[in-house]
Amino acid sequence: MYSPLPDSPRLALCIATVGRITELDRLLTSLEQQICTDFHIYLADQNAPGTLDAILQKHANLPIARILLPSRGVSIARNALLSLVEDGDILIFPDDDCWYAPDTLTQAVEAFRRHPEAGAVLGYWTPSPQFPQPDNTEQALSATALFSQGGTCVQFFRAEVVKDLRFDPRLGPGTGLPYGCGEDTDYLLEAHKRAPVWRCPSIRVFHPSPDTHVPSDAKIASYAAGRMYLLKKHAFPLWFRCANVLYPLCMLPLDALRKGRKAARYRWRMFVERLRHFSS
Repeated sequence: MYSPLPDSPRLALCIATVGRITELDRLLTSLEQQICTDFHIYLADQNAPGTLDAILQKHANLPIARILLPSRGVSIARNALLSLVEDGDILIFPDDDCWYAPDTLTQAVEAFRRHPEAGAVLGYWTPSPQFPQPDNTEQALSATALFSQGGTCVQFFRAEVVKDLRFDPRLGPGTGLPYGCGEDTDYLLEAHKRAPVWRCPSIRVFHPSPDTHVPSDAKIASYAAGRMYLLKKHAFPLWFRCANVLYPLCMLPLDALRKGRKAARYRWRMFVERLRHFSS
């Protein structure tokens, strides 16, 4: 059991950003609208100098500490931000293209109060506030469940559990290596080894859907490489690795009927790439 959260817990939001201006503006606007206001933003700006100056001036009322970094990958940027976080009770890594409901931070705090044994809680992401809310059943998650429910933007960590934990610099976009994803799940899996992770759908996070933003072939390949690398790194059993390869193939007919050719092609490319990296 961990120390009870104080009456006004401090939240540290570590945001790595590059190439997204309107999306970052949307995220910062949603942070201005939070019911919970006891938070600090640590921003790793990997853009050309001056790119974000106007946006940050627009949101000058927010408590933002910015560092300028070369674009060498999201994991390196987040690790640099973690070295700046002096204090905090809850640690968060929002994607620069996600945004929050007004009660997102409040709901995260309340989730930790309901589950004092949790090292992390996971919210629920949806492309729009208009999408229906899932059932609010809260449950502790297994390591395998984290792959389907643990994207970066919905992760909220108890800081004392992960205070010495860092992101794997080989994983994630921008590294120049083949592994274009998995840094978030890797971090979550390491946290899961230390303390339970709870799913709490009352924490709402909004994020663009891949149905409307179909990745390029290069990005699909990097996602597949990252996923298969991660499965081997954490020594998941053979059946689960095979299931990850076959899943997009099984979903292909359904997505073809519901969403059309683009979605079907996305599933096919993901299957091919996961199969290619299965034994590499």
